[in-house]
Amino acid sequence: MATLCGHFCNQFMKKIALILYLFSCIAGADVVKPALVEISIFSDKRVEVSIDLSLEAAMTGIGTQYASTSEAPNSDEYNYLRLLRPKELESRFEMFQTEFLDSINLSIDGSKEKLQLESSFIDIVGYTKRPRKSILKYSVKLSKSPKSIAWQFGKVHGDSALRYRVYKKDEYTWSDWVWLRDGSSSGKILIDEQEAVSNSQRIIEFISIGFDHVIPLGWDHLLFIVGMALSTLLWRRLLLLVTTFTVAHTITLGLSMYELVEISARVVEPLIAFSISYVAIENILLKQSIIRKSIIVFLFGLIHGLGFASMLKDFEMDPDTFLVTLISFNVGVELAQIVTVLGVVCVVLLHKKIINNSRKLLIIPVSVVIAIIGFWWGVERVIG
Repeated sequence: MATLCGHFCNQFMKKIALILYLFSCIAGADVVKPALVEISIFSDKRVEVSIDLSLEAAMTGIGTQYASTSEAPNSDEYNYLRLLRPKELESRFEMFQTEFLDSINLSIDGSKEKLQLESSFIDIVGYTKRPRKSILKYSVKLSKSPKSIAWQFGKVHGDSALRYRVYKKDEYTWSDWVWLRDGSSSGKILIDEQEAVSNSQRIIEFISIGFDHVIPLGWDHLLFIVGMALSTLLWRRLLLLVTTFTVAHTITLGLSMYELVEISARVVEPLIAFSISYVAIENILLKQSIIRKSIIVFLFGLIHGLGFASMLKDFEMDPDTFLVTLISFNVGVELAQIVTVLGVVCVVLLHKKIINNSRKLLIIPVSVVIAIIGFWWGVERVIG
């Protein structure tokens, strides 16, 4: 009996160690955010390109092909750059800028243009558990008004989102955002024949963006959903929890996007992390109250909605299409949530069928790991 218990404990600890190793790769990492590119065409034949990006990721060759910075071979260098003061980082970028410009391409009327740096903004070190905001503004002076443009962000940087405008004072002339995957080109854009993006195209685009924000980019939201899904295999209870979470984060996502609610990321991000830990700890308890859990999931869902909004706010949107964009993004988030829940349920059912005793051998070990990661993230985000 003692030998059997010892064998079980040994196997249990091996499972814990293995899962901790797998998850430790993401525990202290930043998500790699896509660059937001805005091209403005002015009446004086000047073209301005504004690039909102993670400068540290660009300088270390870490693109959106990595789910988090810790997966990249240059993660240590990224972490070092992330702690530099703005002036120090700017000085280092000056040495890297030629390489950066070689990795991007602005073509006007079929010819690649040489961009000149007009200004740069690099945010303070601030909250080190989020990518730092940097904005580079380049310009090019033309001899004649352009008829077409084409943009391509280097494949090393991964995804980017593009919009453009022919500037007119006091008028909103921005095109809709175009999502460019894996460094793909925008193709030739005829300025005088700007096509209006249909509602169906906009819906598909922002459903995709919402889905990506959870899978694979949103590790904190993903772990919360996994922890929630591990709590029960009873479909009525699971449906109640999923619906409760959906309703809650939809409320605060909408309120935050309409600027009716705004809470600092320094408060929201640690709370999201601790919510992951709490939901996982609940799975370890023998007596679980579905009512208590539903209330907790609702409260934490309100917090997660603020987290979703922080990403979506990066896209300045046309007021006429704001509601369609907001709903589409939320649909994408929900689809990712459903995929995650179904995946967790399938794994647990398969484990239960093959090995049985899935609670002791799967649910509790995984929940312990998720609880540790959530707590670890929470502490880092409080003191970071």
